[in-house]
Amino acid sequence: MRNFTKLLASTVLLSGMMIGPSLAANSYTFKLVKKIALPTKAGHGDGVVFDPSNKMVYVSMVDGMAVIDTRTNKVVHAYTAEEIPAPNYMAFDDNYVYETVAQGKGKRNQIVVISKKTWKIVDTVNTSGTSPDGAFADPANKRFFVVSDDNNWIEAWTAGPHPTHIANYPEPVKNPVAGPDVASLHNGTIYGVNDSYLFKMNPNNGEIEGSANYHLKVLKHGGTKANIFDKATNEVWVATTHHLVLVVDAKTLDIVDILPQSKGADDIEQDPGLGLAYDFQSSLPGFDVYDMKAKERIATIRTGTKHPTHTGAIDPDNHEIYAYVGGEAAMWVYKPVKAMATK
Repeated sequence: MRNFTKLLASTVLLSGMMIGPSLAANSYTFKLVKKIALPTKAGHGDGVVFDPSNKMVYVSMVDGMAVIDTRTNKVVHAYTAEEIPAPNYMAFDDNYVYETVAQGKGKRNQIVVISKKTWKIVDTVNTSGTSPDGAFADPANKRFFVVSDDNNWIEAWTAGPHPTHIANYPEPVKNPVAGPDVASLHNGTIYGVNDSYLFKMNPNNGEIEGSANYHLKVLKHGGTKANIFDKATNEVWVATTHHLVLVVDAKTLDIVDILPQSKGADDIEQDPGLGLAYDFQSSLPGFDVYDMKAKERIATIRTGTKHPTHTGAIDPDNHEIYAYVGGEAAMWVYKPVKAMATK
């Protein structure tokens, strides 16, 4: 593993030198093209995901869930706070959306199943643990998974209109401080985060296939956060609650590089077609943009509001960025425009 301290020092220096967006030939400007009002009150929402099968964006609002058609940039379906209170994240497959209800111990902790054909709720099942958070699907094996924040495990479920619980897969961190958060499935392997760890898990049996502690200070909302996978380099990009993004080898989990990040992040997404990554942060009214090939932050986009963009999603077909501006109860849509190279 490359020396973490040296990499971190270099990153801090680089962060201080970056006064504005890079003027390299790979730079973009980002145009605000739409503000989509959401049927919710202003405040902190959570998961935002793009579904390539129907070109929809699913939004976990302050309470309730919204479905945005990216072809029209309009809300086409919405679910009330009574139907889906305290939503966190959702998984989806070809036929259903699986949205989590996370009210915590002694309250509602559920998976709400929505038909993508009728957009009706077809079932609601109780989770095994409480405070379900990150969720993702494994369509090839007709499963989906839910991270249980309060129980330090990942729950495996059968996919379909009436999910059944398969097993609870323990996460490898013993007695965590902040505990689990989210996880993702890349190339048939689950990559999850817990405190300052990144770990690999076999989705078929929950076996831990590797873990690494990056020794970040664990804050209230953890240390390591959401991650994306770069197929071109076989690397995982891990957002953190600190001023850095970790780029690690997907096999060994060794650190390959460390990039600057404006604030502590919650979500990181990518546009493989443009080779760009987007980092959404709980205390930044905007988001950072990275060139994944160059491993360089090329811009920090600010909304001009006082409200952070906690999460977001990318439509890889038209390259639009959906940033959830919770304080405005709206989804702001940006489009990248290739900037002119400067000499």
